Amino acid sequence: MGFDGQIVTIRLERPRGGERWMSKLADYQTIGDSASLTKIGEKAFTIIGILDSDYTQGTVTTPGVKITTAESFEIDGNSISKFHTTRVAVVQRLSNPNLRRDVNEEKKPLGPVKCVSQTAANGKNFFNLVDV
Repeated sequence: MGFDGQIVTIRLERPRGGERWMSKLADYQTIGDSASLTKIGEKAFTIIGILDSDYTQGTVTTPGVKITTAESFEIDGNSISKFHTTRVAVVQRLSNPNLRRDVNEEKKPLGPVKCVSQTAANGKNFFNLVDV
C-alpha cells in the first residue's frame, strides 16, 4: 500500500554498461569527522595517523581503523583527511604494532599508498593497501 491507501507500482530498470544496480551505504557514509575509505577509490595517499575504530551493528562488532592522511580529499563538498574502514586486509595491515608506533609516535608517515582490489589464491576479491 502506498500513501493514503493507494497501491503504488515501482518499476526498476537494470543499469546499462558497468553501472551498479543499487547504491551501497558506503556511498553515503560519513561518520563524525571521517568518511569511508571507499570515497577516495584508488587515489594515492600518505598515512600520518592510525586509530582503532570498530563498527558495531546490534551485538556484532567488526574490527576497523580510522586513518588520518596528509592529503585532504573533496568528499561531498567537504575537505576530508580522516577515513575509516573495516576492510579486513587493510585493518590487519594497519594493526601491526610496529607500524602504528612508527606512524603515531615516531611521526614517520606511511606512503604514498592506495587501496586496491586484488584476487586471493581462492579466487575471491579483496581490498588491500599497497605501496605506490
